[in-house]
Amino acid sequence: MPVYKTGEKSRNKIIDACKELFYLNGFKKTTYKDICEKASSNPGLINYYFKTKKKIGEIIYGNFYVEIKAGVEDFLIENYGEYDLQVGTCIEILVINALLKRDENLERFYYDMCIEGVEYDMKILKYFYRLHVDRYKLPLTEEQIRLIWVANTSIGIGIAKKYIEGYLHSDEKELYEFRVRLMYNSMGIEKDKIDDIIKRAYEIFEHVGVSLEDYFVIKIFKKD
Repeated sequence: MPVYKTGEKSRNKIIDACKELFYLNGFKKTTYKDICEKASSNPGLINYYFKTKKKIGEIIYGNFYVEIKAGVEDFLIENYGEYDLQVGTCIEILVINALLKRDENLERFYYDMCIEGVEYDMKILKYFYRLHVDRYKLPLTEEQIRLIWVANTSIGIGIAKKYIEGYLHSDEKELYEFRVRLMYNSMGIEKDKIDDIIKRAYEIFEHVGVSLEDYFVIKIFKKD
């Protein structure tokens, strides 16, 4: 048990160091030397626990998204009495967009993740689409689910990357609605239903406050 606790402590110390470094300096500019110095660790331990810096980025990136999903779900249950998966998903995207817009460091990290092709846990993504299929009784096969999440993930990363680079000149609202419509169209959701989902997400988001605290810690709250 003591060995396990020591290992877990070392692993978490590396992740915490990387959160700070990736946020302040950017994922791309952070070196193994930076990580070792900040975490009081050595390259051998980084390789042992994570194999690569990219894997650490994937973990931080994934936890960031999971926190947003959990925060939105808690917010909707606390303030509206229920969690609507489709509306909640749209609000999650609005939350991410709001954070990226106001925080240059986070935007840089997000861009670096896009450039590196870093994706958060595929099991989470697959579960996300499987949850939609099961909850709304969508007539999709397992292979169709895979195709949908691969396509939508790739498109989302591509749009974010090109938008940050200044290649896309559409406004945020247009890009947001394009992504949402593309995602739900690919699931076979009818246009009128998608319109209702987007409208409801906008209505709720007007009352959502969001902040980034302690690097990648998300706080979602109701505005006064």
